[in-house]
Amino acid sequence: MRSRIALIIISLLALMLNAPPRVQGWKYANEALTPLAGIAAVSNGMPVPPPQPCADLNTDGSVECLSLHHGQVSIQTPSAAVVWQSPPEWRVQQAGLTDLNRDGTPEAALLVWRRFSPWPIDRYLPHGGRIAGFHDQEGLSCHLILIGWNGKRYGELWAGSALARPLRAFHAADLDSDGQQELVVLEGEYKDPALLPARTLAVWEWNGFGFSLLARHAGRFHHLAILPGAAGAVILVGQALILQ
Repeated sequence: MRSRIALIIISLLALMLNAPPRVQGWKYANEALTPLAGIAAVSNGMPVPPPQPCADLNTDGSVECLSLHHGQVSIQTPSAAVVWQSPPEWRVQQAGLTDLNRDGTPEAALLVWRRFSPWPIDRYLPHGGRIAGFHDQEGLSCHLILIGWNGKRYGELWAGSALARPLRAFHAADLDSDGQQELVVLEGEYKDPALLPARTLAVWEWNGFGFSLLARHAGRFHHLAILPGAAGAVILVGQALILQ
């Protein structure tokens, strides 16, 4: 019986991965996410992400580029010299150039999985603290980390604690046409296998010290893309055809 159930689950996952996602547009306004009926369509695939971007990260007049290979990220000069590289123990799932901290200078935003580490005070608490369960079965936790030039060298500008809901994907976009980027993410749960859809679509913004949640919507989401618009960017997601 168990082998039969496992076979059914594998078959359903195969169908889910091979079936074209239903692309749904979402608009963020007034701290709410609203679906856009006019963009919903059956598509053969989501927009292809652009190649790893380049920007002047240290304001010296020349650009640096991100390179993501096999879970490791490097920042390279035009001559391909590596000026920063992610630690070997990090597993970088996604990287992009953003201005999520809203300081007017681009930085590299990384979606990172690394060994879970509790807050220092949590070591003295009887039940392990508030983030004790924020990791998967392998003991890895998900983080958003901003890497950039601090005036002397490249390094962490900001690194969040282990996330309560691990990210499947992220984008930085100006959703409300105020000239500032918001953080758009797909979120899952640590217990979920990677093949299952994300559980929530969420929007966050920089508050000066970290990120504050603006809106969240539950669903079953496969992909994330951004469509620029005159009245603010439109969020595109591929909605799963089966429930988990």
